[in-house]
Amino acid sequence: MKKLFVPALIISALALSSCSTIFCGSKAKVTFESNIDQTADLTIDGRKHPNVTFPYTTKIKRGFDDTVVKAEAEGYETQSFYIEKNFNAVSVINLCDILGWGIDAATGAMMKPEFKSYQIDFVRKPVEESKTE
Repeated sequence: MKKLFVPALIISALALSSCSTIFCGSKAKVTFESNIDQTADLTIDGRKHPNVTFPYTTKIKRGFDDTVVKAEAEGYETQSFYIEKNFNAVSVINLCDILGWGIDAATGAMMKPEFKSYQIDFVRKPVEESKTE
């Protein structure tokens, strides 16, 4: 019985896993760079990252939906953009393994961010002139 347990465990682990999920995971590292030296607040898919300094590296979820990023800094206009996702070629290693394709799709590992680094160009808010009467 012991002799069958180890091979059965290895075969099960291989059958229930997939290439992109194993090699890439369900999250991807992304770096944000900026044209300002002060701290900023980032909101990534609704999750707040307060007082970040640039360059700032974090992990974002892989998946079929684009990631929404909002950047706010005092004295600057709010910047919003989407991180689009592309097909992760590592998924092709699954070849004819339908189960592997399904696991990659369910975990989001089948997709990856379009780029590994994003530049946030902050624009200063216009100075309001005082009204004199």
